[in-house]
Parts: sequence; structure tokens; C-alpha cells
Amino acid sequence: MTNEAEKVGVTEEDVIEPRRPRVGVVAAVVLGALVAAVAVWSLVNQASPATGSDQRVSAIALTDFDGKTFTLSDYHGTPLVVNFWASWCPSCAGEMPAFDRVYRRLEPEVAFVGINQNDTPEAARELARSTGVTYRLAEDPRGEAFALFGATGMPTTVFIDEEGDVVEMIAGGLSEDQLLSMIEEHLGVGS
Repeated sequence: MTNEAEKVGVTEEDVIEPRRPRVGVVAAVVLGALVAAVAVWSLVNQASPATGSDQRVSAIALTDFDGKTFTLSDYHGTPLVVNFWASWCPSCAGEMPAFDRVYRRLEPEVAFVGINQNDTPEAARELARSTGVTYRLAEDPRGEAFALFGATGMPTTVFIDEEGDVVEMIAGGLSEDQLLSMIEEHLGVGS
């Protein structure tokens, strides 16, 4: 202790030693800042959903369950409902029969394509067989089409108008009534 401290009446017991920051606290602050930076970066740089006329989306080459290759632009002139699904997705399996009923009711005014993504061919075909789906089904084994649409959840349903423009995209399961309503609202085709 210095002489000046003694002059003002400060004793050694009054002096508080400076504490070093604890390593755990510093690590937590640094980790928190890193997590926040990654979150901000992912929000800024995340793929935006395909909307409007997107040539990448319409040019997606798909192979259907019969082995035929096609693109979504093949449906130009007809409103199109694209449904992304997988055998490991309970909501997907739950909505497939309703989608097929709507498809049968509205064809040929509206086309339907179901795109199985990130799945095994065996599991996909078994679910299609067990649900009795009759609309066109295609494979997207690596999820490339799903990513191009900017989809984020399963199932995802995309509504594409007769000009080939994406007019709406919905993540989550749809009932038969919801699907009919959305087709009428976004594609202008009523039941």
C-alpha cells in the first residue's frame, strides 16, 4: 500500500484486488456473439422462396416414377400444383389422399406433380402405392428442386399459374378444403 493511501486512512483490508475475468464468462460471451453473427448472416443470405417467373424453377429436370424426364415448364398453359413430400414425413402421407381427390376432381383444369425429396426410391414408391396417389410423381433424391424453390419445411405445396409464375408457396399440411380454397384463390380454378 502506498503512503498516500495511508494518509487518507485506507488499510490493506479496504483494498480490493482486481479480479481477472473468468475464462468461462469470456467463452460464453464470445460464443454468444458468434451465434448471433451466424444467425444474422443466415437471415441475410438465406435462399428466398421462388416467386414470380423464375427460369431456374421452370427448367428443373425431373424424372417421374415411370422413368420419364420432364420439366415444370412442360405444364406451361395449365395451372400447376407442386407438392414436395417424403415417406419419412407424417404430414405428407396424411395429405396425399386429399391431394389425389382434388386432382381427380379438377383435372384437366389443374395439373398436379408430387416431388419426392431426400428419400429412397423404395420408401417413396411404397408410400405412393399405399396412399393410392394417381397424379404424376417425380424423384428429387438430393433435394435440389426443393432448394431451388427456397422451401424450408415439409410438406411444401407450390401454386404455379398458367404462365409458369409461382404465385404462392405453403409449408405444412393442407386439408382437402384448404387445398381447394387455395387453388381457387391463387390459380382461379374453382370446384
